[in-house]
Amino acid sequence: MTAETMRAIVFDGYGDASVLREARLPCPVPQPGQMLVRVCAIGVNPADGKWRSGMFARTRPLQFPQVPGYDVAGEVVYSEDAAMPPGTRVAAMLDALVQGAYAEYAAVAPRSAAPIADTLSFEAAATLPTPGLTGVQLIEEQLDVQPGETVLLTGATGAVGRFALHAARARGARVVAAVRAKHVDTAIALGAAQAIVLGEQQWTGAPFDHVADTVGGALVADLCRHVRAGGRIRTVSTTPIPAEGLPCTPGFFGVHADADRLARLAQAAGAGALEVAIAARFPLVQAADAQRLVDAGSAGGKVVLIP
Repeated sequence: MTAETMRAIVFDGYGDASVLREARLPCPVPQPGQMLVRVCAIGVNPADGKWRSGMFARTRPLQFPQVPGYDVAGEVVYSEDAAMPPGTRVAAMLDALVQGAYAEYAAVAPRSAAPIADTLSFEAAATLPTPGLTGVQLIEEQLDVQPGETVLLTGATGAVGRFALHAARARGARVVAAVRAKHVDTAIALGAAQAIVLGEQQWTGAPFDHVADTVGGALVADLCRHVRAGGRIRTVSTTPIPAEGLPCTPGFFGVHADADRLARLAQAAGAGALEVAIAARFPLVQAADAQRLVDAGSAGGKVVLIP
């Protein structure tokens, strides 16, 4: 089926990016119902660094050594699923509690994977699962945005924000982007009807129907005061939005596996209808450098690892 061992990146305890090291590990053995995927590209997410640093250690402790990462794209080498036989090109989001993306092979549940077209590179496909599904589920499931509604989207040019903006516009909503000053033009180019500078400009227009937040914190709370009665505030940020004085209580949202939506994202990206912004590519052995760039929050697009 494949080699007995593989290259992977692991960490043996919580800390900064320097705790990441290269290791030789046994290849995953697919459990019943799983596929084995030869990983060709890995999406690096902010959550990778949060797990590594120990942010979730009290509630979700890891078992060491831990292989980090959720998002992979590659080729199926073993499968009992007739819909995705060996040779199928796929993108997948791994289980958040198990992880294991920073490696040459990954065991993948079919419900977490979607086929990708030959027109979509593995690098581009690896940027889709976690940020793409987070953005789409935020708009479609959490807020149930309807045509004609106005949505405030914070961090609209970030990895999650871009997908949320695409999803909101696809539903016929009007998007007001709240971003840093240097990202205002990009937000408009991506389709926002209006953009304001977060923390510098106040909102003077009509109330928002909903807030889709990817930033969190007090600056976002100031804008959330402009949500209409009956509207909703949902955040994907680990920085809470202070709820005092707001018309509704902000709700935190965590992404879940969603093969159908991932397939839809992959189809749109492969057809050129959805822009994928890759800021940097690193070889797998430079995973620490990749995480440092993502941790700094200034990559300007997705960071990808190549095994």
